[in-house]
Amino acid sequence: MNTSSTQEQPQSEPIQAQTCIIIHPGSKNLRIGRASDVNPHTILHAIARPRRPKGPLHRDPVLIPTVVLSQENKLQVDETYQSMRGTLQSCLRSDGTPRPATSTQQVASANKQCTPVQGSVSKLQLVTKSNVENYIIGDQVLYVHSADEFNVHFPFRHGDLNIHSGVGGSLSSVLADLETIWGHCVTNLLEIPKTELKHYRAVLVIPDIYNRLFLKELVGLLLNQLGFGGCFLVQDHVAATFGAGLGAACVVDLGDQKTSVSCVEDALSQRATRIRLDYGGSDITQSFYYLLQRAGFPYKECQPQHPLDGALLTRIKEGYCHLNLDFCGLRDVNFVVERPGVPTLRYHIKIGDELLLAPLGLFNTEVFALTGQDKRGQGQANATGDPEDPHDANYLRETSRRAHKEALENQSTSAASMDPIDNPTNAGGQGEEDLVVDSLAADAAPDDQPQQQLLYSLDQAILHSIERCSSDEMKRRMYSCILLVGGGAKFEGLSTWLHNRLLLQIPFQFRPEQTEIIVGPKEMDPSMVAWKGAAIMSCLESAQELWIRPTEWKKIGVRILRERAPFYW
Repeated sequence: MNTSSTQEQPQSEPIQAQTCIIIHPGSKNLRIGRASDVNPHTILHAIARPRRPKGPLHRDPVLIPTVVLSQENKLQVDETYQSMRGTLQSCLRSDGTPRPATSTQQVASANKQCTPVQGSVSKLQLVTKSNVENYIIGDQVLYVHSADEFNVHFPFRHGDLNIHSGVGGSLSSVLADLETIWGHCVTNLLEIPKTELKHYRAVLVIPDIYNRLFLKELVGLLLNQLGFGGCFLVQDHVAATFGAGLGAACVVDLGDQKTSVSCVEDALSQRATRIRLDYGGSDITQSFYYLLQRAGFPYKECQPQHPLDGALLTRIKEGYCHLNLDFCGLRDVNFVVERPGVPTLRYHIKIGDELLLAPLGLFNTEVFALTGQDKRGQGQANATGDPEDPHDANYLRETSRRAHKEALENQSTSAASMDPIDNPTNAGGQGEEDLVVDSLAADAAPDDQPQQQLLYSLDQAILHSIERCSSDEMKRRMYSCILLVGGGAKFEGLSTWLHNRLLLQIPFQFRPEQTEIIVGPKEMDPSMVAWKGAAIMSCLESAQELWIRPTEWKKIGVRILRERAPFYW
């Protein structure tokens, strides 16, 4: 008795922001920091380990790789881009004047005479086996030696754990990589000794569409392997509403490799509205490079699969791509190609409407066939059984079926006793058993069933998500407030373009007085909104009951998530 009282006492004490570590893992970047920090540390969420002699090789690319297109698919991509150019040509600027468009030939002609300016020898150095004992973490992974000396792993791909059949692709290997990366960041970036983590608590930001098995393993990683004194999980869309200070919103997360949409109200993500699409910033970067090649890109040696070139293309995209119709004509673009041990090359080139066409792929997703065809919408999958959690959804479904069956049998028995003439045989009893319906499963079907749908564009995904809200009033609220977060939401003019597309498609009966699309609330970086929201949430008095302590996890296990998780388990 005394032990339990001493364990529960710290749980009621106010949480100090300095002792809360917020971890927001992504497919490309990891954001980690104390809840008291203004901004988190952001590093490349990757690890490189020296390859064993004659061992297998595995290198996850920085950018999603392109695929070889058939002649038919290539023709479709080119026709889509031609149609998009026609749309841009018919658009007007904000002052009402026609917008002059640029052609591929015009851009190629302007770059034909472009020659790079050679600079001094780069001071960058490649990382070799002799420089590394066990592993490399973060941005240094970009500089590993091109010879087959390192296996490079990104623990997250497309917003979920990167489980694959290659070396380092098992669940235990991915968890070991996460333990190494997160532990390294806590020790080196936050300067907290691992032995002191028992005095700290962790908040893990998870995807809105989650895998229960993975969450169980991640909680065990935080409490058992890393040794935090407590933790809780929060969905990224819910955290984003806290960061933006909104009570209800349709949240759109534009990540590096996935785009997810769900409707959040009162800190709960509505299960039926969740949808995830396997395209994001990486796909936009690859389509941008495809357009540059067609426009005579003078950096002919560019290889997007090379880590440094992939990072360069991403920087150009983030620095220059936009959706502002007032920016037209040829635009000056400057970039520097820097490779270890060779002179730097400075390019000064011209780019036209390619700067708009690349992010417009979000509304014309046929062009993302460049990186693969299978990018259909996915929803929250049915829960799989867990031997450590006997009272899971399967148990509830079975008990509901039996209770429903007994109720029907009792009803038929009472009816037979009241009117025996109408029930000459017992065949009706057998028929009732055949007609028993799993009411719980039927009720949950719209929420649980994966939404294997067509390839949605960004506006179509939002409309589809909101249409699955449970009431008309909620649909109106969601249409009135749409929150864009994630690194892919930084394109200037994206909110205006999306607003115009949605206004044409919102059903008349659900149209609100005003549709507000929020990007960068409170002048915040859109990619950090969810992290900041989790930091705010961790310090709330109402969140104190969410914490899971190591002793509770060892005693109760995954069942405690059914009580403590701030989402439907």
